[in-house]
Amino acid sequence: MVFLRVMAIAQQYNTTETLVLGAGYAGLTAASLLAKAGGAVTVLEAHETIGGCAGFFRVGKYSFDVGATTLTGFGKGQPAERIFGHLGIEVDVIKVDPGQVIRTREGDILRHVDVDQWKDEAARWFPQGNQAGFWDEIHALNDKAWDVVAKRTHMPPTSVREWASLVGSTTVEEIGLLPGLLRPVSTLMNKHRVADDANFRAFVNEQLMISTQNTLDKAPYLIGALGLAYPSETYYPIGGMFAPALKLMRFLQKKKVPVKFRRHVTSIERSAEKRWTVTCANGEVYSAQRVISSIPIWNMPSMTDGRISSYYQKLARRFSFSWAAVTAYIAVEGTPEVKSPYTQLHVDDIPGISSGSLFVSVSHPSDTKKAPEGNATVTISTHARADEWTGLDTASLKTKKSQSVEAILNAVRNQMPELGDLHWHEVHGGTPQTWVRYTNRHNGFVGGIPHSTGKPIITLPPNKTPFAGLYQIGDSAFPGQGVPAVMTGAWNTVQRILAHETP
Repeated sequence: MVFLRVMAIAQQYNTTETLVLGAGYAGLTAASLLAKAGGAVTVLEAHETIGGCAGFFRVGKYSFDVGATTLTGFGKGQPAERIFGHLGIEVDVIKVDPGQVIRTREGDILRHVDVDQWKDEAARWFPQGNQAGFWDEIHALNDKAWDVVAKRTHMPPTSVREWASLVGSTTVEEIGLLPGLLRPVSTLMNKHRVADDANFRAFVNEQLMISTQNTLDKAPYLIGALGLAYPSETYYPIGGMFAPALKLMRFLQKKKVPVKFRRHVTSIERSAEKRWTVTCANGEVYSAQRVISSIPIWNMPSMTDGRISSYYQKLARRFSFSWAAVTAYIAVEGTPEVKSPYTQLHVDDIPGISSGSLFVSVSHPSDTKKAPEGNATVTISTHARADEWTGLDTASLKTKKSQSVEAILNAVRNQMPELGDLHWHEVHGGTPQTWVRYTNRHNGFVGGIPHSTGKPIITLPPNKTPFAGLYQIGDSAFPGQGVPAVMTGAWNTVQRILAHETP
């Protein structure tokens, strides 16, 4: 009996060089890059599917994106294009034009891909001030920011040596970008005399909320430029948001990298042998030279102890706020005649949400992987405050969810006849507590850390922690939320490791 128990424990103990926690875009990217470099990697995922916040679920013949629905970063030299190219992976995406439709009470604003065409559209809708000058500067800053992102892998610096290297290699042009991390988008709006237009302010605020998670008076204008320019590089992934992530998963399978699902991590400890020990709820124990965690910083204190737990507690207190989401999912019979798969729908007050808009994503007519031919799936998402959804008893939560989701659906029925006039097969809803249930994310935080002039991007939790061999990636670490950002964080982290940083 003793022998059998020893054998059972031995079978549950797993050793690897690098342990990646989470199979979202950040974790799959990090694991793929290390595997390509010949590293021994194991991936642990608490859920039963890949994708994380860009995951999916199925109901019968229909597949729904759970949260994130748009892809960007596939332009030449941008993160997704660079990383998939480096891995030799081809992804099936459609560049969308217009990249987005912004439906206001007055009509549809078309966010054209062509910058000159978009400037004409913006000037038509918002005639005050110098719209052309504003958007020229936004797109110029966007291009410069992507260039900097491509060059800097050791950001933010975590040592005197890294700071010295950064200062010594910084160009005059890069120095000129620094005010864009400290001054808000409203600075540029005032410069180009477009800030006094109330309609334009509302437009910019809603655009920034879905990209930077903040508003024009708080979002740094360099980061805001990336957010405001992104609809000119919007891509629709055939099969859903998880489809490119599935390509990463298949890459790992070819490399014989174990990706283990339903592995809920309960503890992460540094052993006396200078290795990391990770324990899962099912009793499995893993020993690794290094750990790359995409688990949000707010979850990490309860999984660690001592100095490591204190470190994450300080980060969680410093970055205590993140947005959550209320979502709705519809399967419709018929092909919605939309101008773009992506519509930002400006709405009146809706109970339980903290945004003036809904983001409505409709599956592409050619995408029969998400819905049968002649049908479509729709994901609707909007911002909510997590604290308004916590601490509710079951009955109160059910009532609040019903009120919010029904109000969202009514807004879509009334303001989007392209959808409202079709037959709806399936209707489902989600709240911040739904995200807690399925992803274990603290309070249902899904938007990452909002970009703010008060807490510039350079101060976000670094990918390299103070503890040798422990790295942090994902939307709660540098450089922040969104697929291009979390893939960049993974790329930077792997570059550090491949530069022979020893744990």
